[in-house]
Amino acid sequence: MDNQLDLIESIAPEMIDVFLRRFDILRNIGLMSPVGRRMLADRLHLTERVLRSETENLRKQGLISSSQAGMSLTEEGRRVVNGLDDLANQLLGLNSQEKQLAQRLGIDKCLIVRGDSSDDSNVMKQLGSVLNETLAKMLPEGNNTIVAMGGSTMAIVAKELTPVLSDKRTLMFVPGRGGIGASVAKQANSVCSTMAARTGGQSKSLYIPEQLSKDTYHPLLNEPSVKAVLELIASGNVAIHGIGRADDMARRREVDSATKEMLREQKAVGEVFGCFYDKEGQIVYRVSRIGLQLEDAQKFNHVVAIASGHDKADAIQAYMNFAPKQTVLITDEGAANVILKK
Repeated sequence: MDNQLDLIESIAPEMIDVFLRRFDILRNIGLMSPVGRRMLADRLHLTERVLRSETENLRKQGLISSSQAGMSLTEEGRRVVNGLDDLANQLLGLNSQEKQLAQRLGIDKCLIVRGDSSDDSNVMKQLGSVLNETLAKMLPEGNNTIVAMGGSTMAIVAKELTPVLSDKRTLMFVPGRGGIGASVAKQANSVCSTMAARTGGQSKSLYIPEQLSKDTYHPLLNEPSVKAVLELIASGNVAIHGIGRADDMARRREVDSATKEMLREQKAVGEVFGCFYDKEGQIVYRVSRIGLQLEDAQKFNHVVAIASGHDKADAIQAYMNFAPKQTVLITDEGAANVILKK
């Protein structure tokens, strides 16, 4: 396939250029819809005249529709974008980059979406679409228990899951932890509820504070409602989680000033499963919590980590020093480029 593409480019380089330009237009309409021509032209760095010509061709082919609110993909347009995504990635060299990144990080697989979420929040939607495609290939038929963590990234990607995941499957989404801070929408309970609603599955909730004192921690383990969720976590076949920057997570977890200072002194770069770690992947601080523990993640058949943006590159790379080897990382070019250049 690679050789064939090289041959095509040698005799008709403009064909590949046109394909990539039109695919990029379709992909961005899908992410931004409904979107006006001027905003889309600015996003793609195209003149309005060029964009008008391209979108008119795409409209005639039945791939986009227009309304007063702006342009949107048709059902056929969505089918085309999903079907050609792998080819576009190959033409852009992302497939090769994915293999390099997985080898560099020492994990099972990496999937890279175009863009940098540190500069463009729309990239997060692409992460969600890739998660949906990954789960569609990963989940076996029958009963599946999916343990999902909370966080900003998880709250966004949860909205991109679709009912296709419930085809010949019964899905149960279980929170890997209790609440965190004041933002209910980012809590694992809410993420699981959204995933269940989007896919036609079911969800459970873990109604406990995430951060607990040692005196409170052990008695709660014997509460029937808590035990039931913990048993589901233990029987899960897929875990999905984000990766946070240490400074962001210390603020969100509302840790005290002494702990924040300790994390700075220890040069913590990231946080996952309640564990703060440095650049070498050494854990420097652990939050007392009920739910999915770092050690538990090793037992899952599949682990999907979702994190992106150039500002998370250090946190992603350091975590992979102790991440489960069966981890599939879904990230973007922003993070991948930083890691591969080191």
